Amino acid sequence: MIEYLRYNSTEDKAIDNTDFGKKLAEDYNKNKILLAQAEFVLNQCNKIGELIVSLSRMTVQPEVIIRLDYVNQKAMLVCSAYDFYPKPIKLTSMRDDKEMAADVTSTEEMANGDWFHQIHSHLEYFPKPGEKISCVVEHASSHRPMIYHWDPSLPDSERSKIILGSVGLLMGVFVAAGVLIYYKRKHTGFYRLPVCLLPMETMNGTEQQ
Repeated sequence: MIEYLRYNSTEDKAIDNTDFGKKLAEDYNKNKILLAQAEFVLNQCNKIGELIVSLSRMTVQPEVIIRLDYVNQKAMLVCSAYDFYPKPIKLTSMRDDKEMAADVTSTEEMANGDWFHQIHSHLEYFPKPGEKISCVVEHASSHRPMIYHWDPSLPDSERSKIILGSVGLLMGVFVAAGVLIYYKRKHTGFYRLPVCLLPMETMNGTEQQ
């Protein structure tokens, strides 16, 4: 890039560096309004530069929310981090202190439009009694990983979902077993006929079964 002219705020005038910039410098020096505008733009550029430098040193710790959803018989742990800065961040799903990678999906860091970001991670698994599920967040705003544990105590609505799902599964097993038994009996030709005992009269008038 070629610098055609430069504004000297001390002397309050534009200085040309090339033949092409000489005509521009003369026009700027004749018109003080343009010089004032140039100084205003320069000040704004300095403020923007200071803001960029301050933001490069700033860190904002994320707000982390974890929740548990249910899809059919599977549980889905959703770990979400909101309003953090800077952008780089790492979410890790843990099950009994072991990192889960196979059944985890994660979004990219998404901009909120206000310098901050958000990200979401999903872990699908079959829940077991007594297990410990955690979400580990690593970010520049903290010197150590931030660990968030899922509280196993579920609200009534979630507990009802699990109960209804278990009842539905048992009913499905019973229906499938009944169909299988009927199918086998039909194809083997074996039928169990119902037995009905009726009273009969003997020759001497007494009843006999």
